[in-house]
Amino acid sequence: MSVELLAMLGGSLSGFIMKLIASQAQAQTNMVESMIKKQGIADDSADRASKRDGVAGQVVRRTIALCTLFAVIFAPFILAFFNEPVTIEAGSNGGLFGFLFGNLFSRGNGWIELQGYVLLPEVRQTMLALVGFYFGSSQVK
Repeated sequence: MSVELLAMLGGSLSGFIMKLIASQAQAQTNMVESMIKKQGIADDSADRASKRDGVAGQVVRRTIALCTLFAVIFAPFILAFFNEPVTIEAGSNGGLFGFLFGNLFSRGNGWIELQGYVLLPEVRQTMLALVGFYFGSSQVK
């Protein structure tokens, strides 16, 4: 092979490599610009969402929280002064989560009349969830 042919092949090969590197750099620049544009759109959306006035949702959440607080804290104190009986169902599922040996250990179905206020497990669980949520959200700020 002649020197001129080798020089021509070498020049075309180096030109191809330089064009390839330039096109990859351009593609990477376009990708970074696209990512910056997408992040700007996401930031703008987050800013608009944080400025929204969610008064209706706040009122509903606060009403639920106040009702739960009343049921857990204030109602037992207030109802302790009145002698109104409360009727509950007498029966226990027993066993492992109420599934295993549930019928063997149950005390039967019936009704019991209690003096005082009955605090249901669902209300206690709601109170625990509210306390956890409010303390958890205060840690984030």
